[in-house]
Amino acid sequence: MLTNIISRATRRSTVVLALALAVVAPAQSLRAQWVTTAEQFYPGGSFNWRFLNTYPDAAKLFNAFDYGHAILYEVLWKEPVEKAIPRLEEREFNFLVNKLLVNPPRLPLAEEAIMPSYARVAPEAKLMFEWAHILHRQIYDIWSDQRLDEAGKDRETERIIAAYLSRPDLAFSTKPKSMRLMQEMPYSLAFRKQYPKFNGLIWAYHWLQVGLYEPLMIAKTDAERDSLVRATTDRFRGMIQHAPMHMPVVMPMTATIAPTFAARYPTVAIIFDNLHSMHDVISDILANDSVPDRDKRREIMLAASRYRDDTSYIMPTAAWLVMSKEMGVENQGGPAVGFTAAFPVPTVSRGAVMKHDDQTGKHTGMGWGEMVGGHKHPPN
Repeated sequence: MLTNIISRATRRSTVVLALALAVVAPAQSLRAQWVTTAEQFYPGGSFNWRFLNTYPDAAKLFNAFDYGHAILYEVLWKEPVEKAIPRLEEREFNFLVNKLLVNPPRLPLAEEAIMPSYARVAPEAKLMFEWAHILHRQIYDIWSDQRLDEAGKDRETERIIAAYLSRPDLAFSTKPKSMRLMQEMPYSLAFRKQYPKFNGLIWAYHWLQVGLYEPLMIAKTDAERDSLVRATTDRFRGMIQHAPMHMPVVMPMTATIAPTFAARYPTVAIIFDNLHSMHDVISDILANDSVPDRDKRREIMLAASRYRDDTSYIMPTAAWLVMSKEMGVENQGGPAVGFTAAFPVPTVSRGAVMKHDDQTGKHTGMGWGEMVGGHKHPPN
């Protein structure tokens, strides 16, 4: 089946017209609505595909990640919890970790072929994710292109940031969003509580997605860059073994995992944290039976609008940086470069909710879960 999906991906046009023209009419009695936004392909650049061509082992993993996100949403939307839990925590998890991530496809997958039902429920949210993933990949491309000096890399990165933000219907806010939006809604935490292994896998994906910027930016030579990219990629592969032992126990934050990148491009780091946070929100909405099927699209669209706007649930950038640090790098999977052979020991329990003051970012206590390993107070 996966071979057919990959084949389909190689044949599809750069714009998925099926989504752009679709009528949103899932079988679960949602009222049909027109999709009012459209997909957009990569902005032009001589650097495009440079990351794939230079670091194929790392780049191909992101195609497998696309499958993971897609099958997650499809299963959560279509299947009752008693079937969804064993399918995601066992069958799909084992397929991803032991097969697809071991030998990932070279070409992007046609996600709408993997999640046809969910894609009809919230195509606008799907397009938001895809547009942000393009931003991710183009920055990898720019920083993999050694024909560009650092000034050229900054210039090209700023150009594609501007292109990204030119789509307000798809772009995530450049203002940091409070973790309350992810962790303190009526539907929050359903996914992390019921699916600890798959949730850990998603957070491990996000660790690598932001973590790979560090070796690309700090290396001084091609040989050092190759070595560091390989080490970060190997760290991810080790992280997903013996699940969920070494996976992040809280959502990785870009400023903690990729501090060099976040300091250079704080706007993009904020966009990526908002992106990863909304992934969790949609998983919770789909996984929480207290949200009826007829209301799931409405809740997803409301969350999507909040993640795009610059007014709701925002916190100062300085507070976001403090919060990112106080969540603890050891709880977020550990650093992406310069790590020791041993995996870090978390200071909070898996899936814990660490509450923070929105104005200062300081840790104020635990909303769910507990401090572990002798830690009885917020980390310094």
